[in-house]
Amino acid sequence: MSFTSVLPTPQIVLKSGRAPPIDVASGIEALTSLAVKVELADSLTGEEAPPRLSAELPPQLDSASFKDPFALAGPVAYGRLLRMTFRGMIILPEDQNDLVCVWRAKLSELSKIEERLRPIDPDRADALAAHISELRAVVDRMPLVKRGDYVHAEHFNLHARALRKLVEVDEWMTRELAEGDPEALRLVDELKALAQRAGERMAGDIVASADWNAVRSALSLAEAIEKRALPTVYLFDVNDWGAARNYVTDGALIFVSVDINTLSSSEVEALIRDRPAAFVVMIDTQPYWMSPAPAFYPIFYTTLELVECGVDIGNVTDSCFERFLGSEVPALWDYCVDLSHKVSGVKNWTGDSCGWGYKKYERGSIVEVPHHGVWKSADWLGRYVDAISYCLLGRPWPRRILYLSSYTTDVPSWHEYPTVDATWRALCERRGWRLIDLR
Repeated sequence: MSFTSVLPTPQIVLKSGRAPPIDVASGIEALTSLAVKVELADSLTGEEAPPRLSAELPPQLDSASFKDPFALAGPVAYGRLLRMTFRGMIILPEDQNDLVCVWRAKLSELSKIEERLRPIDPDRADALAAHISELRAVVDRMPLVKRGDYVHAEHFNLHARALRKLVEVDEWMTRELAEGDPEALRLVDELKALAQRAGERMAGDIVASADWNAVRSALSLAEAIEKRALPTVYLFDVNDWGAARNYVTDGALIFVSVDINTLSSSEVEALIRDRPAAFVVMIDTQPYWMSPAPAFYPIFYTTLELVECGVDIGNVTDSCFERFLGSEVPALWDYCVDLSHKVSGVKNWTGDSCGWGYKKYERGSIVEVPHHGVWKSADWLGRYVDAISYCLLGRPWPRRILYLSSYTTDVPSWHEYPTVDATWRALCERRGWRLIDLR
């Protein structure tokens, strides 16, 4: 069926063969029924385009897809632009197929989170896997359609059921991974309202454009909720603690240079007594401690004497750290402080005379790491983040990561990436984390 008028008029073709026109201006909605077939016009010229797909996923929408004069760009979900629909608009195969693609992308992203979670927290990973399985059972039933296919009530109902399950998944993620983040909770409330709007329909019922738009908006919202459950990395200038302190939250990892001069020891101690956060003290490759490190002396060290340690620092002695880092860690030629030069309560997480230490407080912790070894590669950086977050804070991953230390090195060839910020970006891209550069 083709349309040659300037403003094409959609028609519903009943099984009897009668084709009463639907007046666009009247605002009559398309019926969803087992006995209804919608003929689709693809262009104003009346030229019929080939079917969009068979078994393959349709490509992303682009400007060429918007040939309906009433079409408006809608939200973006998982990199796919979703078309918003309004009364009188022609139903396109993309209206169904693009949603199916987004649901599949959602399952893929949830599965990646479950995979990253499993080695860190198997119990939470099992719980998330069960949610994913239930959601997948609905999404797998969603058909991909082509021009001329019937529009069934079940098409919409599967989206509605998946949306209800998605609310459960995102509530779980907000509670277990984002730990009740207020913004995530607000977004979940919005998601619930959209899920209520998109209720199931019977064959022959009217499905309003607003119902379909609720599904589209909900999928975009769900992506935002998912991001709230994952860490955000903030990059600051080396001594910009004045700005960084405003970003400290429960579950934060704060990477700082050992000689940071804008942070006092009293503030460090007060923060980790009150908050479940951890200072990650990065020891660089030169003995620059000519005066006391104000942030960590005397609460962590009894002397300023540094010990040179090489690539064979290796032997991880703490079983929790070994679970994430293995038995040896890369250190290059970093300097560290011997255990005998540290205050009481400090424990080594590596062996040898030149070991790296940590100290737990009421809620937070301080831990030493080798500056070069931490970011030898994006993989090593991620393993350090996992180890410190889980072993010292009891979390599968941190809520936020603040970085205030050196970004460069005189041995870039030893690293996967030449700078620290490039290494953070690579890690964030691999794990789906957000990175915000505030330098």
